[in-house]
Amino acid sequence: MTAAPPDMWQEVFLFSVEIMGGSEVQFAGITEDITSFPDFTKDVESKAMANGGRRMGWTPEGDGEITVKITPIDDKVNGNGLFQYFHPQSTEDSTDPIKVLATRKRNKHQIIFTWAENLGDLATAGTATTADKQARRFTAKNVYITKYQESSDDKNITAEVTFKFSPFGKTGNANYKYESTESTAIPVKTDFTTAVQWSAF
Repeated sequence: MTAAPPDMWQEVFLFSVEIMGGSEVQFAGITEDITSFPDFTKDVESKAMANGGRRMGWTPEGDGEITVKITPIDDKVNGNGLFQYFHPQSTEDSTDPIKVLATRKRNKHQIIFTWAENLGDLATAGTATTADKQARRFTAKNVYITKYQESSDDKNITAEVTFKFSPFGKTGNANYKYESTESTAIPVKTDFTTAVQWSAF
C-alpha cells in the first residue's frame, strides 16, 4: 500500500557525516537545527547582439553550502562533536584527554539528511528506508567543512558548522542528489571511498 504523503517534513530528521574511507557517524542527537540550506541557482543572463537582439547565456551553477547548529559534547572523531573533523589530525586522537591542534589538513566528507514518516525505525541517515513509507533524503559528497563557530548566546555551548561542496566533481558527475519515495524503499547509501568519489551516484 502506497504511503499517504505528509503535510510537510518538520521537526525531526537524521543527519550523518562520513569521512572519505571512514564510517558513517550519526549526529542527529546533537543537531539542533539546519540554519541554512544551499541556495541552488542556475542563472541565465542575456547577451546583446549587434542586430539589437539578445541571446541567453547560461551561468554555471554555484557551490552549495549547508550550515547546521550542533551541541558539541566532545572532540572525538566518531564521537559527539565536529571540531576534529574541521581540524583533522595527522593521527586521529581518540584517547582521553583528546587534543585537537590547528592544522592545514582538510578531509573530504559525505553528508546525508533523511526525513521519513517512520524515522524512528531507521538506524542511520544512510540506511535503506522502509517500503511503502514516505521518505526523502539529501546526499552530498566531496564535501569540505569550511567554518566552525562556537557560541554560548543562550548560555549553552553550541556550534554552527558549515559544509561546502561543488555541484559536480572533476569528471562532471553530480556531487549531490535528492531521493524521495512513497512506495519502493530508498536503498542504503554508498560508502564514500576514493574509488567512488568521482563516480556517478
